[in-house]
Amino acid sequence: MKIITQKDEGYSKRLLQIQNSPEKLYVEGNERLLNQDAIAIVGTRNCTKYGEKCASKFARELSKKGICIVSGLARGIDSIAHINSMDEKGKTIAVLGSGFHHIYPKENQYLYQKIIENGGCIVTEYPPETPVDKAKFPKRNRIISGLAMGVLVIEARYRSGTSITAKHAISQHKEVFCIPHLLDNPTGYIPNLLIQQGAQLVTSGSDILQYYNEDEKYQNQEVPQEYQEIYNLIGQLPISTNNISKILNIEIAKVTEILFMLELDGFIKQLPGNVYIRNYK
Repeated sequence: MKIITQKDEGYSKRLLQIQNSPEKLYVEGNERLLNQDAIAIVGTRNCTKYGEKCASKFARELSKKGICIVSGLARGIDSIAHINSMDEKGKTIAVLGSGFHHIYPKENQYLYQKIIENGGCIVTEYPPETPVDKAKFPKRNRIISGLAMGVLVIEARYRSGTSITAKHAISQHKEVFCIPHLLDNPTGYIPNLLIQQGAQLVTSGSDILQYYNEDEKYQNQEVPQEYQEIYNLIGQLPISTNNISKILNIEIAKVTEILFMLELDGFIKQLPGNVYIRNYK
């Protein structure tokens, strides 16, 4: 386990930009994912076959494109999103509403271990001995949305925890994406309502990628394998050459060389102050 505070370089840059960001994060697994491009996939615990199919589809499609999947390790949509992202050899972050010694639900202890074994990350703002308290889950949801570029709502009933996550996303100025549902399906109430209120209606992972202008770039050109480690560290938020060198323990000269090649190929761009972001065309 690692404790990352707001003053540490590894702390999520996106979380720093939200209100009431946690002062410290307890992390197990690959903490580099905290600053990778990510989409949160959330939904009801008692999902329908339609919801299960959609969660699987979007998790797989986004993972294939190198997008990290964030969710809450709960039953239903959360678990489906985590599992299917890993099935595509993608990375996933699970955000807990309790400490590491009290995984909820208990049957997801196996999934917890699988995420870590597959290079994923488990995050909580609570010390390891903090017991399960469902009253903490709504507060946890601000971290799920805060770690991501946007939130995909699969299914949610009226006054659900998922609707709280969507509200957090809106207050954090994150985009909310929803899939359309039948009007007589209770689990489709919140997605349909959010679409009515201005959320992005999506039918595929490409719709989300196109919103961030990533789809064309990913389809037309792949980042060379030898550059992947550094490229995966660069996202929407600026990062410096020195910080890349420290995080990855690579000599600055080597980092500079790879950054030059990535910029030359159009994958990233340099901003004033010798910092870099991905080049979203």
